[in-house]
Amino acid sequence: MLYNNPELNFTLYLSGLFIEWAERNHDEFFMIIEELVARKQVEVLGGGYYNPLYPIIPPADRVGQTELLTTALRKNAGKRPRGLYLPASAWDPSIISSLNSCGIEYILLDRFLFKAAGQTGVDGTLPVILEDNGKTITAVPLDNSYLNIHTTAPDVFIQELSSGFPTGREAVTVVMIQQNELQNLFTNNGNGVWIDALMELYSRENVEFELTTPAKYLKNKPQYFRASIGAGISPLINTESFPDKDPMIIARTSLKQIIVRSPSLVNLYAKMMYVHAMANQLKGDKSRKKNAREELWQAQNHLLYLVPTAKTIQEIRKLRNYAYRSLLLAEKSSRIRGIFSSSINAYDFDMDGQKEYLCQLDTINCYVHNLAGKIFEFDILAVNRNYVDCVSVDKGLFIDHFMDKEDAQRIRDGHKPVGEPVFAHTLYQDGCVDTSRMELNLRANGFYGSFLQPILLRKQFMFRNEGIQVQYILKNESPFPLSGIFMIELDLAISPESPKEPVMAVYTEDVRKEGPIETCTYDDVSWIRLDDQETGTRFTLDSNENSTATIIPIHDTLSTKVFLSWNVELSPNFETEKMVFLKISC
Repeated sequence: MLYNNPELNFTLYLSGLFIEWAERNHDEFFMIIEELVARKQVEVLGGGYYNPLYPIIPPADRVGQTELLTTALRKNAGKRPRGLYLPASAWDPSIISSLNSCGIEYILLDRFLFKAAGQTGVDGTLPVILEDNGKTITAVPLDNSYLNIHTTAPDVFIQELSSGFPTGREAVTVVMIQQNELQNLFTNNGNGVWIDALMELYSRENVEFELTTPAKYLKNKPQYFRASIGAGISPLINTESFPDKDPMIIARTSLKQIIVRSPSLVNLYAKMMYVHAMANQLKGDKSRKKNAREELWQAQNHLLYLVPTAKTIQEIRKLRNYAYRSLLLAEKSSRIRGIFSSSINAYDFDMDGQKEYLCQLDTINCYVHNLAGKIFEFDILAVNRNYVDCVSVDKGLFIDHFMDKEDAQRIRDGHKPVGEPVFAHTLYQDGCVDTSRMELNLRANGFYGSFLQPILLRKQFMFRNEGIQVQYILKNESPFPLSGIFMIELDLAISPESPKEPVMAVYTEDVRKEGPIETCTYDDVSWIRLDDQETGTRFTLDSNENSTATIIPIHDTLSTKVFLSWNVELSPNFETEKMVFLKISC
């Protein structure tokens, strides 16, 4: 249709992933695109190769992704792009310098961001000049309200579009159309072809609009307002990540504000920044560094941070697994054989002002947080999977609780405890690291019950390639006897809805029981085995003292909770020891 209608101008954005697919399956597509570009009927926009959100990725990655897509477009379309598409119109003035260095002259920005600037004359009907640190770029208004344009009749579309423009002067906007909408525009839906009806209106003598491309328009209109548009995002994209429903508030909401509202997004963002630092520290081996950076870039896709409303929890899980797979492949590429060695480093990984403990071995990563003394990231490198990524707030391995019997029973029944948790929200102290033995020692103080009995918990992690051993020493520091339940929680990203159904085995009361993972509680448990048949990973839990074990599949987050608990009766100044072993095999 485009080829046979030279007067129909279009601007296309082709992502790097689409280009790879077209090269493999329809390389003739680029012959047509190159001819349409040569006759200036079609303009091709640049952008990030893997559709990143520019404001939250480091400047080096902004430049790298932009140049990678520019190279692919110049090869396949025959021309270097002048304009750039920002996914979700995610904007921050700090990206101007990076785009300048890539030769980008203009960007498309949602009209709401123009209006939200609150500057006289900046109303989203004309391009403006934006500046940051002496670097400038042109912003062209983008209308995202017609993503499903075929549902609006062409004459109504023109009327609605015109009614939003001021009378008596020229106005311009770029209408964004979704990829899956293009077929609806060029096929007969029973009432004719939508694009034919639009072109018929366009061919009339009294037409008051012109179809063009941004590059053509900007070439003939060099003078614009100077404006200042702060960080923001399009309010018209279909996502549940927004903190507010008011479009003008959303248009002034930065991406960082959206990310900090979600602990799972914070951890993914922190992992991306950490791997970026590791990949860019590589010296000498250019091939290894290139591979690490390209794997990292794949984990910067905008869909990971602005999840469309229509996505199911299964699709979200698949996206996040893909992201962690790419990040872990990049991390492994940055580990140089003969130089890398197992270590435990204190590092503010999640940028919360507190240092976490990053344990890195040949086969696993274990990241320990002072808050709750839990493992908040557990990477098994053989399968490139983070097994603590459960998309929930209170997630982790070896989360400690001390509670009464009633609250323990509520948890076993799948309910939240009534009382205030002891240790689960406590900031653990005295992090003592022994790198030679790969051990980490923590301690926490808590107060239990209506009498606020003081309790001391010492916790020692011992990390091995085969798994994790945790020693607990619980001491009653009150002058009264202590009676309650000591419980350990483990949240594993083993989906109960996986196509290959996970299975479990429990050795209880000298009897072995097997079956699919389901809600259950067993007393006198010697060991538990959970098999993730999707990756072939097996987790085995046992302890120095038989426990009461509860297993709960969580369908909302596609994860599995395991609770191990013991009755505790301690006289004043007495203590008890528990040892828990988590073994992994792939």
